[in-house]
Amino acid sequence: MPFARRDGEVLFLLQTVFSGRKRGFLNDFGGGVDPGESDRRAAAREFVEETETMYLATDPAGARRTPSTVAAQLPRVEALFSATLGVNPDWWCARSSPNPARPKQWKTFFIEFPYRDVSSLNRLWAADSSGRYRKRRELYWVPAERLLQLYAHQPDRLWKRVRQLRGAPAVIRAIQRAGAR
Repeated sequence: MPFARRDGEVLFLLQTVFSGRKRGFLNDFGGGVDPGESDRRAAAREFVEETETMYLATDPAGARRTPSTVAAQLPRVEALFSATLGVNPDWWCARSSPNPARPKQWKTFFIEFPYRDVSSLNRLWAADSSGRYRKRRELYWVPAERLLQLYAHQPDRLWKRVRQLRGAPAVIRAIQRAGAR
């Protein structure tokens, strides 16, 4: 789950989609692990893919999601993982398995990213009528306090994968404390 610090506040980057079963929920970035891929590499790849390579692009309007552009951005995202988890190795959560008889080993990492205003990315997704993007999304910077309120009082606004993170509020508070030092 990407986060950034801006004007003394910790913000978490979440997304929503406009079709399918995740429609209307606040969701993180993630998905399946490819054969031979580490959890961290999969999380980095999923972020790059789900933002259509626009988040880190100098020119989001010119960004195109292709295997080569995804591969080109992975080292940058992996460096952010190393920088964050190298200092705070416990900033990740396991996910409760929906079927305890067949547990899965899902992990969600909380990684500090450079802040970027996402309004231009959201406009590009909204204006797309050609099918350039795989799925229309909208990104939101959610203040840490608001995310904690959602966990405590409105968890149904969060996609199940986010709701099922064990210990997420504790990690969010740890990130807030780290920023206050």
